[in-house]
Amino acid sequence: MRRLYILFLVFGCFGSVASFGQSSNSGFASLSVRATATVTDNLNMLTIRNIDLVNPPVMNGALVVSPITSEFAGMFKINGSPGARVRITYLQNELIREASDGIGVVSAQYILSAAFNDLQLQSALLDVGEGVFPIGPDGELYVWLGANLDLTQATPGVYLSEFIIELEYI
Repeated sequence: MRRLYILFLVFGCFGSVASFGQSSNSGFASLSVRATATVTDNLNMLTIRNIDLVNPPVMNGALVVSPITSEFAGMFKINGSPGARVRITYLQNELIREASDGIGVVSAQYILSAAFNDLQLQSALLDVGEGVFPIGPDGELYVWLGANLDLTQATPGVYLSEFIIELEYI
C-alpha cells in the first residue's frame, strides 16, 4: 500500500472579512492563504483554485462556502493511476484564534467533495472527514474544498490556519 501525505499550509483564502454581522463594528480581520504540497510516489495534486473567503457574503455571523455549489470553493486536481482507489482523510473542525492577542475565535468546519470528472455540481460530498474515491479512467480526480466559518466570536485581527489532507492508495 503506497501512502502519500499532502500538507496544505494555511488553506486558500486571501484578503479579509470586513463584517462580522454587526453594522456598528467596522472591524477588520485578515485570513492569509498559502498552499504547498509534498508529493511522493505517483500521486500528484495540483491546486487549480484557492478557496475564496473574501467575496462570499457574511450572513448572520457566518460565512458558508459549499464545495458542491459555490463558485468560491477551492479546487484541486489529483493525477494518479487510472481506476485506482484513493482514501482521502482530512481534519474537519478547527478553532482558529486571532494571531496577535488570541481573544477572537473563528470556528471552522471544512468540507470536501470529489469527482473523477471536472463537474463540481455532480461531485460526491465528503463530510465525515474520510472517504474513498476512484481515480477516473484518464487518471484524474477532482476535489473541491468548502468551509463553514462561524464569525460570531471573531474580533478584528489576523487569523491563520493550516489545512491538512492525506491521500492514500488502497
